[in-house]
Amino acid sequence: MRLRHEDQAKYTAYVLWLIGYSYQTIGKVLHLDRSQVGGIIQRSEYAGRTSMSRAQRAALLKELEEIRFEDGQPIDGGLLDRIEFEVL
Repeated sequence: MRLRHEDQAKYTAYVLWLIGYSYQTIGKVLHLDRSQVGGIIQRSEYAGRTSMSRAQRAALLKELEEIRFEDGQPIDGGLLDRIEFEVL
């Protein structure tokens, strides 16, 4: 199965959001407007970051890290190669 470009953007946005980055910073990484990033996050199960404990965020990040590779290729296209999957 080949992932669409938007799957790559969504996955990357979810990871960076759970780590603790802002819409604006995520937008710069993905070359999207802040509002586009907001839309991706708000339509996801990760929207309530502020109401999550650090442990909850860390557990969700671990789940995302575990599914990062599909057929040996990273879902994010390698954008997250240098990112630590840890809550800031």
